[in-house]
Amino acid sequence: MPEEEPIIAHGNEVFRIEVRGFDHIPESERNMSLRQVDDIWIGASVNLLSFALGALAITVGLNLWLAFLACVVGTLCYALIAIGSIATVRAGLPVSILARGAFGLKGNWLNAFLSWVASVVFEVINTIFGVEAVVALFRVLGWSEPGSPGKLLAVLLQLVLCGGVAVLGHATMVWCQRIFAVVVGGALLLVMGFTLPQVNWAHAGVPHAPLTTATSLAAFLAATAIIASNPLSFLFNGPDWVRYLPSRTRRAAVFSRVFRASFLPSLLLTMMGAYCATLGDMSDPVAGLKPFIPGWLFMVYIIAVIGGSLANSVPTYYSSGLTLQALGLKVHRYVATALDVMVSTLIALYVIFVQDFTTALNDFIALLIMWVGPFGGVWIADAYLRRGQYDGLAIHGRGAFAARYRGWHGMSPAGYLALGIGMLASALTMRSPLYDGPVARALGGADLSWVLGFPLSAAVYLALAKLNARRVAAVSVATIPQL
Repeated sequence: MPEEEPIIAHGNEVFRIEVRGFDHIPESERNMSLRQVDDIWIGASVNLLSFALGALAITVGLNLWLAFLACVVGTLCYALIAIGSIATVRAGLPVSILARGAFGLKGNWLNAFLSWVASVVFEVINTIFGVEAVVALFRVLGWSEPGSPGKLLAVLLQLVLCGGVAVLGHATMVWCQRIFAVVVGGALLLVMGFTLPQVNWAHAGVPHAPLTTATSLAAFLAATAIIASNPLSFLFNGPDWVRYLPSRTRRAAVFSRVFRASFLPSLLLTMMGAYCATLGDMSDPVAGLKPFIPGWLFMVYIIAVIGGSLANSVPTYYSSGLTLQALGLKVHRYVATALDVMVSTLIALYVIFVQDFTTALNDFIALLIMWVGPFGGVWIADAYLRRGQYDGLAIHGRGAFAARYRGWHGMSPAGYLALGIGMLASALTMRSPLYDGPVARALGGADLSWVLGFPLSAAVYLALAKLNARRVAAVSVATIPQL
């Protein structure tokens, strides 16, 4: 680093408050191992959202085999998260700060704000999933009418468990994710063992619902987009979680660990959702499975759903705290995280007890792919150009070299031009409950936004960077005195 950084001894230990926040993690403080990457990503991936998205592949009109293929192709987008994780490991910085290299010190504020809003929406949805599962568990345990008291208790339980772990910080989060990964993953494998034999494989090639698009190919692309929205949604926070790995960790090791630990559990859960949707109505992924498994296993399944909700919420809360700091909130990380937990909990309470606008939240998530793919394409392309090497002080606007990240009036026009082109392509080709792009309509409902936004924005940004490098070289040559 160009300037000396203070070293914090014991700044990230289990069951103690993590001292660092959105700032650079010095090499001597990086205490994460590759094995812990498995823990954190398996824990974050074994949640009910993947199951629900897999079930939607059947409801759009695909047969089971095509639904399985859509699950594989859509879940492959976790490779983008694995690539982005290489950059955060090299830099020791979260995405909300790394992206300043592509958008400018001030210019990235809008992306950071969108990241925080999206995180809060995911936190609220996870809380609601968890509340439904906890209330179902109360009923199984004999509390026949939990009503409002049961829901309030369920919210408070999640507030204490998720919020407490996230506030403590990275080391505690990683430690807890191992427990979630083992317990929740084992329970869901047990449920798979009971439900798989009930599938009528002889009719797996027959659709179980009418097509919601003009052709089977359009339905396949729409289903793949639905499933891909899950891995793509981690582009603004998922790579944060491995930044405590030593910077010299091999790129192949970082990629393979993150990809394997996120891809495999998510693939199994989406495929589970797809084949369970051939057994019955899975619009309620908790109650939908009840007729197909014994009572004791249904209780295990409910506990797994609760655990999956907690395991997905904790890292989201953690990164949200970092994002609030990046937005300019001048407080310690644990305070920012606690504030985020309170905001999302209050919104969840409003949704549960006052006015249910869950549909609006889900519509927002559906539209999120229009921004998050292009955003990921730009910041990862910038990280590739820099080989993951950032000045940890200058990118926070400190030190003698801060000007290299300021851009034009604090903003990088190249970053926003590439982002805008990618978002335009996504808007033209996306299909969602709220909005269908003209290209998607012309193609009979096919959704190409998930496959166009990221690479197009990345390609435009790389091309603009190359043009700028040529311009700078030409100016340099022109200023050489002629002999």
